[in-house]
Amino acid sequence: MSQITQRGATGPFGLVSNGAFQTSTDTALQTLLGTRWDTADGREVSLGLPSSATTVAPGYFYQNAALIANHQGLTVTAYTAYGTTGGVANSASTPATVTVTLGGTAATLNQYQGGFLVVQSSTGIGQTLRIQSHPAQTVTNGSLVVTLEDAPNLALTTSSVVNLIPCPGSNVVISPAAASLTNTEFGVGLYAIPASSYGFFVTRGNTGMIAVAAGVAAGSSLSVGAAGAAVILSAGLPVLGHNGAALAASSANIAYVNL
Repeated sequence: MSQITQRGATGPFGLVSNGAFQTSTDTALQTLLGTRWDTADGREVSLGLPSSATTVAPGYFYQNAALIANHQGLTVTAYTAYGTTGGVANSASTPATVTVTLGGTAATLNQYQGGFLVVQSSTGIGQTLRIQSHPAQTVTNGSLVVTLEDAPNLALTTSSVVNLIPCPGSNVVISPAAASLTNTEFGVGLYAIPASSYGFFVTRGNTGMIAVAAGVAAGSSLSVGAAGAAVILSAGLPVLGHNGAALAASSANIAYVNL
């Protein structure tokens, strides 16, 4: 059976003991979402969790959870820098926090845990900071204190504007057409994964791919069409890979994805 090994590990990893085609509902896997692994045959896969309304089928593109418009473009109302004791990081150190006011949509407990706080504009622009935790905020325009895993090199200020980005691989959904994507692509379904179950998605390498329409010639650059199916690349669409054989409508053949 195929083996899946995390880079740097000394042995294969198993959600359960049935080769590559593994699913699990063990919530301890939450901390591994989005991490990349190697298969014995040279492919790269990532651990993902389909949303409660998404059942994964092989051969289709899946995207990360849709961005929430009211959690984008938030002005920082307070910032607390990372603190050390005696100038040395230790168990008494305090992580950096960023406080924002939500834009009209509440937040559940640790909704963005493992995701990112991206500085959209002004002081600290371009920094991508991993989120450690945050409380629930039931008030749609309430204040939210986000605790960071990373300490910014450039401290944020109340002029900083930030975006809250979900954890890659968490609550993935079938991709809409590329022009209608609501977040970045995550991977291609390698095998059937039940809703709300952890499993692996192909992010780089050879895999079966289903076409949305006929006329995808061998060697074509691919993007995503309706309902996660592949479509030949056209202007303005992201390049997600290329196929090794002609694809007919609603049929599958080998393709190389590079996400």
